[in-house]
Parts: sequence; structure tokens; C-alpha cells
Amino acid sequence: MEKYRLPRFVKSKKESYVFFYVLDPDSILKGEPRLKRVRTKFNHIANKKERNDAAARFCQEVAIKLQQGWNPLIADTGKKGFTLITATLNRYEVYIKKLWKDGAIKDKTKIDYLNRLKQLIQYNESLVEKMVYIYQFDQSYIEGFLEHIYIDRDNSARTRNNYLRWISSLCTYLKSNGYLNDNSAERITFLREAEKKRKPLNKEELKRLVDYLTDKNPHFLLACMTHYYTLVRPNELSNIRIEDISISEQTMFVAKEISKNSRDAKVTMPSKLLAMMIDSRIFDSPGNYYLFGKGFTPSAEKADSRIFREEWSRVRQVLKWPDSYQFYSLKDTGITDTIDQVGLTIAKDQARHASVQTTNKYVRKEQLISHPELKNYDGNM
Repeated sequence: MEKYRLPRFVKSKKESYVFFYVLDPDSILKGEPRLKRVRTKFNHIANKKERNDAAARFCQEVAIKLQQGWNPLIADTGKKGFTLITATLNRYEVYIKKLWKDGAIKDKTKIDYLNRLKQLIQYNESLVEKMVYIYQFDQSYIEGFLEHIYIDRDNSARTRNNYLRWISSLCTYLKSNGYLNDNSAERITFLREAEKKRKPLNKEELKRLVDYLTDKNPHFLLACMTHYYTLVRPNELSNIRIEDISISEQTMFVAKEISKNSRDAKVTMPSKLLAMMIDSRIFDSPGNYYLFGKGFTPSAEKADSRIFREEWSRVRQVLKWPDSYQFYSLKDTGITDTIDQVGLTIAKDQARHASVQTTNKYVRKEQLISHPELKNYDGNM
């Protein structure tokens, strides 16, 4: 399909003008793409030589811009605005895989981004009037896609908001590479999200979990205790190697390459947890082995982080616990219990939170502090 025809200079006794052809955006939306003529007159230049020179320069400049994807009928498009959507998104997919290969993004980020890209492509294919060129990826189109994710696919507001965050990063890529002139996603508001249904466990429920796993699956018990005491996230746990653990320092090293906040950190391992690892003969395996491989035992082969969630789901069914008790609930419980035992600031550092405000969200109602000294405070009013 033709996208343009190069400019030509027409000279006559009555008028002098340059004309060229570009794709008509209205015809594209109707599914019948055709070229439209654009004409610029030069009659206002009285001197013949100056008129011819100006028209020649204009032809040269327009030819270059047309070859770069410019279309004067669409003021807001980037210089590559008339790149086919398939070619653009294929290019973006290569970009994401390159970021992952270079270690700039983690496995989970790559998988999430490519899955969302797949949903976008499937949505476009389902439309009667499909997006053909990338310039059509505007606010109206994005809002339609988000509505599809939220209503048609019956997802939560949180999921819809996560898609919006991803689309904003996609628009940033498109803008940086000349496909769009602005980031339309920035003008779209986030939906209010419901409170997370995940709930922490109480002391009795933790004891019941330990009693059951001690008998049925001690390897998974070690994984649960590591999650609870170190507050290391499941995806990070799946990347921890035995050499990351220091027995003498009683620490676990979380490298920036696997950390959620992309920063190196050390977390403390209580004696109780370290003793359990020693008793389980964890340190008999080579240092480069992953701590929790298949079957939650040391392995040279990395396991998918989903093994924690999948095994937890099975255990939860046996213990007849509600869906609100998730594997991540152990981390939530670990934070609140750490606040109880050693204080808010230490809990913040162990959880590797950016601020105390984040850790403070895990404080239980009974942990909130009041000051009896103020009961008889008279003040100056």
C-alpha cells in the first residue's frame, strides 16, 4: 500500500504550486485507505527565480519528511506515525527481550510485559475497525482497551491499573523512538483499588502450619520459615543460591539483579532458621546450587517461583483455610511479628522497605501506640 507520493512543482502562467499525496487518516478509519492530495501555492513570491528556488527547497524538505513517515493531515503523529502497528509492536517485543537479555529487567517483568502485549494484539484483532498504523494508538484507543481488560475480561481495578502502567511505559518507548509525539496514557486516571484480600496468620495458625509441614513436607516448611523470617519475596527466594548465605554472619545476600528494588542488600537470619538449614544438610550442596530448587531442595537447576504458591495452595486446601491466606501472608505476618519483637525501624530494614511509612501499613491495631501521659494533660487553652 502506498503511504505517499513525492512532491512535484507545477509552473504555469496563472499559478505556481507544489503538490504531493499522503494517506488520508479518515479513509484508514473507514477501512478504505486512499491517498489525498496536498497543495501549497507559491504565487505570493513575485520574483520568478526566488519562487522557483523556494519551491525546490520545499520539495526537497517535504520529500525527506515523507520518507520519515510525516503526514501533514495528522498534526500530532511522530515522524514514524505511519509505521504499521504489527511492525511497531514486533519491534517493541524485540526491545523488551533485549532489555531482559542485558539484565535491565527481570524474568517476571519480561513475562508480564509480553503477556500484556499479547492481550493488546488480540484485542486489536477482535475490532471491526482495527488499528492499522501506530499513530492511531491514542487516548481514545487506550481507554477502549482498558475498558476491555476491566469489564469484558472481568478483571480487578488493580489489574486494569497495572495494564495502564504498562501502556504508559509502552508509550514512553514509542515517543522516544519517534512513533508518537506524546504519551496519551498520562492523561488517563487510575481506578480506586479495593483493599488486598490477603490476610496475615495468627500464632495458632502458624503453629498448625508448622505441625503439619514438619510431618508432611519439611522441605517446604523450610521455605515457609525462610519467607517468614527473612521477608525475602518468593521470586527472590527462587534465585537465592547457597553461597548467598553466610553462617558466620547469619545473613542472606540478596543481589540487585534479583531484588525487587534493584539494590544489593543483606537480611539477617535468626539462629532458629539457620539451625534448621544446618540440620537439613543444606550446606552439603555446592555453593552455586539454588537454595530452593525442584521439591524445595538445593538444585543446580533454577525452579520457577510459582512452586511456592502452588504448594501453598495445596496445603491451604488440606488445612481448610480461606483464599485470603496466601503464601505471601507469611511475609505480612513476619513483618507484623518483627515489629512486635524488635520494633518498627528494624522491621523496615529487614523488609527492605523504602520508608517507615510502608512498614507502618503492616502495624496491627493492637500495635498502635497511645500515650497514657496525655490523659491528664491540661494544655494552655
